[in-house]
Amino acid sequence: MDFLVNEIGFKPITVARTPKPLGNNLEKRIIPRRSVIRVLLLNGLIKKEKGLSAILSMSEERFLDAFVTKYQDQVRVWAKGFS
Repeated sequence: MDFLVNEIGFKPITVARTPKPLGNNLEKRIIPRRSVIRVLLLNGLIKKEKGLSAILSMSEERFLDAFVTKYQDQVRVWAKGFS
């Protein structure tokens, strides 16, 4: 809960209303998916962040299709500017 509230910025009431994300592994699911979404937002590739519960409840395959594979070429171009 601390990570969701203090690091991601969710309100405690939001987490309380959708407690399912608390059952996910922080290091293996929450942080990596949040990082992907953050990179996409910062690069303007997506306009609005979907709800945390929706992002965390997606299957691995669906998440990869929707947020990784779909944007991998655009992110590679962006990342080359930091090399």
